[in-house]
Amino acid sequence: RDDQRSSVPLTLVTGPANAAKAGVVLDGFRAALERSGSLRLPAPEPLLVVPTAADVEPYQRELASSGGVFGGEVLTFSRLLALMARRAGLKGRRLGFVARDRVVRAVTDDAELRVLGRSSGTPGFARAAGRLFAELQRALITPERFTAGMRRWAAEQGDRTAYAEDVAALYSAYRRRLERLGRVDPEGFAWGALDALRADPTRWGGRPVFLYGFDDLTPTQLDAVETLVRACEAEVTLSLTYEPGRAAFAARAATVETLRPLAERVVELPDRAEHYSRISRPALHHLERRLFDGDAPTVPPNGAVRLLEAGGERAEAELIGASLLELVREGAAPGDMAVLVRAPEQAPLLAQVLESYGLPVERAERVPLRRTRLGAGLLAYGRAGLGGTARDVLTWLRTPGKLATAAPVDALERRVRRREAATAREAVRLWGAPLPELDALRAAADKGVEAFLGVLEAELEAIWTAPHRRAGETLDAEGHADARVAAEVRFAAADLRGLGAAEDGLAGGPADVLDTLGDVEVRLGGPTGAGVRADGAFGSRRGQVLLADPLAVRARRFRVVVVCGLQDGVFPRRPTPEPFLDDADRRALARATGIVLPLHEDALARERFLFYSAVSRAEQVLFLSFRSSDEEGEPQLRSPFVDDVRDLFTEDLWSARGRRLLAEVVWPPAQAPTPLELRRSQAAAAGASAPEPGALPQPRSHAVRAVLAGHGTESAGGLETFANCGVRWLVERILAPKRIDPDPEPLTRGSLAHAVLEQTLRRLKQDTGSARLTPATRDAAQRELATAVGALRDSRAGARARASLRALEVELARWLDAECATGPGFEPEWLEWSFGRAEDEHPALELDGVRVTGRVDRIDVGPGGEALVRDYKASKGFPRATWAADGHLQGALYALAARELLGLDPAGALYQPLRGKDLRPRGAVRVGEAAAGLVDTDVVDAGQWEALLDELRAEAEAAAARMRAGELRPCPERCTPRGCAYPGICRAPDAVMPEEEAAP
Repeated sequence: RDDQRSSVPLTLVTGPANAAKAGVVLDGFRAALERSGSLRLPAPEPLLVVPTAADVEPYQRELASSGGVFGGEVLTFSRLLALMARRAGLKGRRLGFVARDRVVRAVTDDAELRVLGRSSGTPGFARAAGRLFAELQRALITPERFTAGMRRWAAEQGDRTAYAEDVAALYSAYRRRLERLGRVDPEGFAWGALDALRADPTRWGGRPVFLYGFDDLTPTQLDAVETLVRACEAEVTLSLTYEPGRAAFAARAATVETLRPLAERVVELPDRAEHYSRISRPALHHLERRLFDGDAPTVPPNGAVRLLEAGGERAEAELIGASLLELVREGAAPGDMAVLVRAPEQAPLLAQVLESYGLPVERAERVPLRRTRLGAGLLAYGRAGLGGTARDVLTWLRTPGKLATAAPVDALERRVRRREAATAREAVRLWGAPLPELDALRAAADKGVEAFLGVLEAELEAIWTAPHRRAGETLDAEGHADARVAAEVRFAAADLRGLGAAEDGLAGGPADVLDTLGDVEVRLGGPTGAGVRADGAFGSRRGQVLLADPLAVRARRFRVVVVCGLQDGVFPRRPTPEPFLDDADRRALARATGIVLPLHEDALARERFLFYSAVSRAEQVLFLSFRSSDEEGEPQLRSPFVDDVRDLFTEDLWSARGRRLLAEVVWPPAQAPTPLELRRSQAAAAGASAPEPGALPQPRSHAVRAVLAGHGTESAGGLETFANCGVRWLVERILAPKRIDPDPEPLTRGSLAHAVLEQTLRRLKQDTGSARLTPATRDAAQRELATAVGALRDSRAGARARASLRALEVELARWLDAECATGPGFEPEWLEWSFGRAEDEHPALELDGVRVTGRVDRIDVGPGGEALVRDYKASKGFPRATWAADGHLQGALYALAARELLGLDPAGALYQPLRGKDLRPRGAVRVGEAAAGLVDTDVVDAGQWEALLDELRAEAEAAAARMRAGELRPCPERCTPRGCAYPGICRAPDAVMPEEEAAP
């Protein structure tokens, strides 16, 4: 075996995409498995290394199902390095990425910097510093060498000495921190493992290693391969997508040429076309063969390659959804489709639209913990325990698994919103029951980071496992996501433990820990299908369209692939300079010192290879989607990659492109992809000729008709609402949904104004014997007004409430001045008089078929016994001439109530604005002393006044009859001053959403 081991060096397998490289690697792996199971000459079990954790499970399934051969191990490169460290006996304590982040933050916070001092406090500085430290660690550059190199570089650059000293000091401080902690970072751990294995290569035991699906290798990965081949003399088989001389592979040439001298056997596989479907083969194989090569002949796309042009992100998502849905109706399976998106912020909208079109979606992505449902709830719990906001308490209690039902949280949210509660303490008080979990977290935070983490973990486990206890169920997609979140939090907590006890407090306080946990990335989605097909591509998934980054599908193929968001600057991405040392600085540093760091700005070659890899994933249909404008109509440039593809095909590719531009709000009826979209199209087509809204159909339910028929009591305001719009009355008076948000400011201010004016007039009467508003009582009335507002101010907290009260005081003081100067001087006898309710002294006003209740703001009585009804309004009165036409019934009904219930002689009814430019009361008043100082057109003779009361009484009775019969007529033009209050319910053609609530 020793002789055999020395003759099995690196096997390098190269070839273009779809050249069956997987077959070579997996066949070699299976052969190694068979050798390891041989009784005559047993050999070590092989390892299969894949690029991502998402690739592990499918290959495990494939190996377990391939001819009944079991054994071997499938793992990622990071786990391979961990295995090498264990085999080599490396004992160093490794920092995870979470703990390393805390160390870097501590270094940047504590460093005394001359040039970078102001920058060090900005968001992103510590993260950028961590990336630079990782690069230096991967390059095995010591702080001493880096400091000397930076000084030499700065001398050649002129006046950059202070800057070089700051950057070098940061790296030196980072390494000193690691030494003081007795820990190594991930890069240091990898190099330590490789050094330990090189020192004693026999510890590896000759295990064969097979690497598949990699597009490129990092310096650490290259060194690991070299260590296994040269030091350990292990059998290593590595496949890379590469073909010499092609522009698409220029970014991979350096890696291949670095490995070539190590390889005793190089297997260069030719291109193959048989995996493409028969009809699509000419176009897709031509695209794979000639992309980026230039001067290629053109061929017909033949429906295999298609372009999609959209106006805005939503139109692009809808166009993609319609295109995929059409293929599904032709027999394609959603599980054989992949939508590749380069900009992660576009993914949520894509998923939403595809699912609304009936296409199930699986999202394979890595997201921060704070963007997951369980992670967001856990972080909210942590913040609530540290003080936090009311929103934190609500988010925590709403976390799936926390409570059996959402009803208590809904009720709490309503109380929080209505009372404008801001803090977690206020929310807990409104909850009305103890929340011992918050008390435990607060107590743990006082004890330190480790205790705080322990309580966080306990709450996490209690929440996510609650729905699954004793259920014996298989986790669904959301359950898998929660399990991954829980695992990542456990790993992060274990990583952080011990740092908080360090002498420099590297873990920070509990709030810092929450910030760090929020940035932890969690892998969501991932393969759920039956495994890997014989040609190396993933098989059919569980009936879901995969939505993923192009980097996540480098080792897979699909029947249908959509590459979307092909915009200039998105795909290909624009190069981003490294913050500390840009590419020019790195080249100068390499020339001056020999320190070679990777370049960041030469991104085009890498983006070309990624695009090549993405388009080569399709076996039957490839869609390339781009936007010609954004949502605002601003033109957008498509990716140059689209034109590179156009150059390979005839003009049919462009002329037959699918289009959905910004102006196309709905689909043409013939192209509507779903029944809902068809109904929208038909509604838009018929909208111009839609008839005027008529009465809604009479209720069909006997129970509903009985409720309406028995509705014998209604407030004057409700009757007026029905007369103006039956739909608004139905929503507000019968359905009566509870408001969850705070009352709109006009409504709140109106309620406060009523309360302030009632108290002002009552106290004025107590102090002076009369509540008349005259020039003689002006000063006293103003003092009482200030007292009433002051009492309210003492009971209300917050700057907003105090500012609102101050504005109200100014408005009412202005109105009092006007009233004292021009009012009729009647005595306000009845303030906030109510009638018709069970607790009221006076009964309801009896009309034909309905009992009317109400609350009158004020009734003034003159010396001759005349009564003047006053109804406060926010900023506008209603002239007499508009009462019948606009359905203003309240004033007349209140006047009738004053006559029939109080025995008064109503001389008029006025709507009194409390603010605005025109403070004159408007309404209808009989000729006489009550009409003094009023607008002439509002003054009528006795006959006209009685006729007006009779007319509006008849209108109220007719409205009551229609109400009890269920005749509900939508009237958006009369619903509110700003149009329809409920357009989503009313559905009237001219319904317009009001900008704000109308004032009372």
